[in-house]
Amino acid sequence: MEQIEWSLVRLVIFDLDGTLYSQRCIRRRMLWELGLHCLRHPSELTSLQVIAEFRRARERLADEGVVGIRDLQYRRPASNLGIAPEQVAEVIREWIEERPLRHLRRCRSTAVEELFEALRESGKSIAIFSDYPVEAKVGVLGLVPDFIAAADDPEIDCLKPHTAGLDYLMSRSGFTPEQSLMIGDREDRDGACARRAGMRYLIKTPSARAPHHFRGFQELLPGLVGVK
Repeated sequence: MEQIEWSLVRLVIFDLDGTLYSQRCIRRRMLWELGLHCLRHPSELTSLQVIAEFRRARERLADEGVVGIRDLQYRRPASNLGIAPEQVAEVIREWIEERPLRHLRRCRSTAVEELFEALRESGKSIAIFSDYPVEAKVGVLGLVPDFIAAADDPEIDCLKPHTAGLDYLMSRSGFTPEQSLMIGDREDRDGACARRAGMRYLIKTPSARAPHHFRGFQELLPGLVGVK
């Protein structure tokens, strides 16, 4: 992994899903929970279709760089499935936003709390930016950032790799792209977003094939020792 000049970094912006907790861990638990639920309530098998269509619609909205996703993220899949947008929103609220909360703590990334403490001790500001709601998840994970933002916040209303979220957090914190670092788990979303915003970035990935890739947060801790 390339060496980060931490003395130049004043703001660290974390992605949430797949970065601060394991996406594989949470999806495995939720597939099991949803599968059992549908076995007991066969009439709700359509929830699987809704979730899949919602995710496909969001990926397309991100690829298209659409601004104004707050309603469109529900209208598009609803139109494709022939149901009301409110039905899509209710399924997503239950199965994407609320039910996973009970599993998050067990899926939290190793050494994330230690990294937050090290960043705090070295005087860095910490932000979290996600394409999904942030506040409840951060509370369950037991993390305390200085700033949070979500893609469907009124001030942002678009998905990565659009830079609106990073621009908003830099404006709130008062730091520039040169003083900021993005840490995420997707090269095509987090990495592309950071490049467009003109800031450095790191990608957390098991493969770690590039200089800006790393496997776990414990790899970042030594570089922060004694940094101010």
